[in-house]
Amino acid sequence: MPGQPAPRCAALFGTFDVANYGDLLFPHVAAHILGNGLAELRCYSPRGGAPAWADCWPARPVATFNEDPAPDLCLIGGGNIIHASPTPLPDYVGAFARSDFTYASLWLGASILAAQAGARLAWNAPGVPFPVEGAWARGLRDLALAGADHVTLRDEASRVFLGAPATPADIVPDTALTISAVWPAGTLRAAAQDAFAARGMAMPGRWIAVHLNDRYIGDDLAAACTAINSIAAKLQAVPVLLAIGPCHGDDELARAAMAFIEGPALLVDRPQGLRQIAGLIAHAQAYVGSSLHGLITALSYGRPGIAVARTRMVKFLGFLEPLGEAARLQEGWADAEAVTETLLRPLPSATLAQLQAAKTRIDAHAAVLRSLLTATPSTTAAAGRARLLQAVSVERTAPAEWGMLFCALAGAASAPDDPDKQAEALAIAMRGSADEALRDRVAKARARWPHHLRIALLETEWLERAGQPEAARMRLVALHEQHPDNPWPAVRLVRLLARSGQVDAARDLYDQRLRDTALSTTLHQELTGFWSAGADAP
Repeated sequence: MPGQPAPRCAALFGTFDVANYGDLLFPHVAAHILGNGLAELRCYSPRGGAPAWADCWPARPVATFNEDPAPDLCLIGGGNIIHASPTPLPDYVGAFARSDFTYASLWLGASILAAQAGARLAWNAPGVPFPVEGAWARGLRDLALAGADHVTLRDEASRVFLGAPATPADIVPDTALTISAVWPAGTLRAAAQDAFAARGMAMPGRWIAVHLNDRYIGDDLAAACTAINSIAAKLQAVPVLLAIGPCHGDDELARAAMAFIEGPALLVDRPQGLRQIAGLIAHAQAYVGSSLHGLITALSYGRPGIAVARTRMVKFLGFLEPLGEAARLQEGWADAEAVTETLLRPLPSATLAQLQAAKTRIDAHAAVLRSLLTATPSTTAAAGRARLLQAVSVERTAPAEWGMLFCALAGAASAPDDPDKQAEALAIAMRGSADEALRDRVAKARARWPHHLRIALLETEWLERAGQPEAARMRLVALHEQHPDNPWPAVRLVRLLARSGQVDAARDLYDQRLRDTALSTTLHQELTGFWSAGADAP
């Protein structure tokens, strides 16, 4: 209508494509704090897609950003995403040709994309888990920060780890602390009730939300569960075991823990969605667990909580110390059990006041973000973004990684010009899911380099993993005939035959083709182990 401001669009960068409760909250929180002036929020993640949970915001792959209309504002974070180190997450294997670009794409890459789009740029209180390493990343960090209109981090340790004194960063508490405003407690009670009903259990009057992570149980799950049993008894509450981060194996651990839980308990190893997890925490008597955002959710709804984690994980104390609540971080489950009667009572008024003050600081940060949706771009920040864009796309004296990241953001990382580099990228990707997207990448590489043996062997590996062993066998036989002087088709074929139960055929091929080949002793032992006396069945 005439006289009304044009609708605005924001792009949010983070890990919204993995099954981890805390990361998946941020799109909901960002949409809330940006307010009514926001017409559209688009989310971008390294791989894209959405976990198999309800009420998750869908994410596009970072490399598709330039295919969409330019946003008014690009937001980096939250989450512990500010680093440029390789990631061990299986979800991200093969997302980029270089693993250290995966998280770098979410802040250094987001800064470059904002510069290309002519969008304003803000850091939405993300975390920095350890010092930014690598000369290429540190140099690009300084250029990216100079192009930002607003820079906030979620704790003091993040400011130290970022290591950029030339660009001041304000400290704003983790924005997920406002989740109680996004989803008021009353709107979540039905979701909590459904969690019990779906598992054939009446909703108890009192329960505690429990989260286990194998990094913090001291290799003794039984002992951790003994502590949980004691905490539940002291609070006269039913334990609810929540798999908050299946991407870290929390679901398997929660299932294993149930064998040691005494009395009635609820296992939520496959949560229906974010609102169900939030509801089970918001209406619990207390929260005890190893998820920072599990604890933040509890405190947001005024519920007491204890985090069980190592003090060297600075994100926990980074959140708790400014609140004067450092005691809520305990090193082990026995420690948490020992302070149950002190820390799992209703929150005192002083703690509630500190939490309200933290929320007020987030509100002030939100007001700045809302202003950036419609503000005239800062000339200083715009000039910084121009320098950043020039550095990665024009100046060939820059570190090679800058240009490589620039190309990766356009999707070029999945198809390098060098077949050996492409084969290496595909081999890394093969550690993840043998899905159709990977099949398509392999097929394109095969079409471009039809005589490259390693790429052809990777194609047979995909076929076997995808449940097509006969197709893989036929390809390997053909490759064995085409490359008689190369032992690797025969090595792969011996493995495939043995795994398919054709042990005699595998042994015959080994004897004919590989017995006298100069392979490593370890590889010879692996192959002959398929039929050696006493060896396990393949």
